[in-house]
This record gives sequence, C-alpha cells and structure tokens, in this order.
Amino acid sequence: MTASVRVNGRAEPVAEGETVAGLLERLGLGARYALVERNGEAVERERYEEVELEDGDRLVVARPVAGG
Repeated sequence: MTASVRVNGRAEPVAEGETVAGLLERLGLGARYALVERNGEAVERERYEEVELEDGDRLVVARPVAGG
C-alpha cells in the first residue's frame, strides 16, 4: 500500500513501513545533517531509522547552513 505525506509542503508517496531515514535517503538529503519535524514535533536524529511514516504526515526537513 502506498501512502502520501507532505514534505516541505510537497506531496510525496511513501511505501508502507517507510521510515524517516528511508525517505531522506530516497530524496537524496541524507540523515546525517537533516533536521526533521513531523506533525509539528521534532524527530530526534537517533530515531530516524525507527519512526515509520503514516498517511497524511506533515514533515518539515531542513539542513542547517554554517557561515559567518
């Protein structure tokens, strides 16, 4: 079964059981530096591999930028 989530406002299909880490990898974002908010709550990086996405989830994905 395929579900749909919104990533930064854009609809994105996800497979049943797909995790935050799997989605980030598929989108080419890499979990190492991505910050993820799911339905208004921050997801701890250590949990990216275990948090399964559900139909209708709203994700905000950001990558911090360093500079001076």
